[in-house]
Amino acid sequence: MRTRNGLHSRYAFLCAGAFLAAAVLLVDLASARPQEKKAPGKAAAGTPQFKAIWEPVNVPEDVALTSVHFVSAEEGWVAGGKNVMAGGVIYHTKDGGKSWELQVGDPESSDRAFTDLRFVDATHGFAVQGSTGTTHKLYSTSDGQSWIPSGTVPEHRNDYFFTSPTNGIAADWSHQLLRTTDGGKKWQPAYRCRIKAEIAGLTREAECYMNSVHFPDANTGYAIGGPLPENSGNVLAKTEDGGATWEAWVVLPGESSNEGSLWFMDANNGALRAKDGKMFRTSDGGKTWTGVSGQGELKSDISFAGAQTGWMIYYRKMTYTSNGGKSWLSREIAFPAMVNDAVLVARDRGYAVGQHGMVYRYRIVPIEYTAKGMLAAPGL
Repeated sequence: MRTRNGLHSRYAFLCAGAFLAAAVLLVDLASARPQEKKAPGKAAAGTPQFKAIWEPVNVPEDVALTSVHFVSAEEGWVAGGKNVMAGGVIYHTKDGGKSWELQVGDPESSDRAFTDLRFVDATHGFAVQGSTGTTHKLYSTSDGQSWIPSGTVPEHRNDYFFTSPTNGIAADWSHQLLRTTDGGKKWQPAYRCRIKAEIAGLTREAECYMNSVHFPDANTGYAIGGPLPENSGNVLAKTEDGGATWEAWVVLPGESSNEGSLWFMDANNGALRAKDGKMFRTSDGGKTWTGVSGQGELKSDISFAGAQTGWMIYYRKMTYTSNGGKSWLSREIAFPAMVNDAVLVARDRGYAVGQHGMVYRYRIVPIEYTAKGMLAAPGL
């Protein structure tokens, strides 16, 4: 009985060991088996799915829109006219373009078009209306509703920027940065683009035109000018006192900043589109610039929302970055009209405007969302 019981116990032990080994082998085989691949574009059950789109939120009038600015995802302004010489208008929306209010102008008037919207905050903004002479009319609003003639800007200018309702900088064609401290009523020279540089192996003093101006905060601002003769570089000017005084140095020899676009995300990090569309970035306040991958459309203006997400849109080419300008990608978008201006408000919201009252809104929507005129867009 003991022998039998002993054999039975040993047999049971061996069987149990074999069963355990087989179980371990099955687990190992299961873990080694390739996982089932999910169909492209499908998320796990219960996971929300989204897509990026452009959709029309047009102004109901046949006007050429040349400028757009939004102070939030839903509130913004567009400006333009029937043409450059007549029908000047500024429209406003509080619901992301679902409805538009005509704030100033008349599309059937003989008044010139409005351009170059600039806003300091949610209520204080500026717009330019063309006129004869050496200056253009500067309109301003202090409540986001009513617009009044409040000053002028130089007629021949490449850019202008306001850091407060009273303080602004304009880059004109007289080799100067002009400054106003009274909202554009009077402008005074602040910096003349003239610098000593090595040109064709010799030290020369050369003048240049300032092309683009940007202030990441009320005190710190940058302006790019050039190019200098003999492809010897461009002039980058910096202010740390709101534009009262400027320091300048030579950057990017062999490149041209003419008709370029400049944007600084903060006092140190900035992006530049050169004349030929080449893209550059700086992380040391413009002292050094590095070329990055991607090609911007000529005459397109850089717009960033935060430190990482930015874009340029001109005609039908959308060029964008999600890594602070370290690289750029491009996509053609089948807008029904050419884009004249665009603004990026947030990573998931932006607007582009063009001829015939065209306003297209960029946003992220559920995967099943559809709308008339909707266009596919890259996610930022």
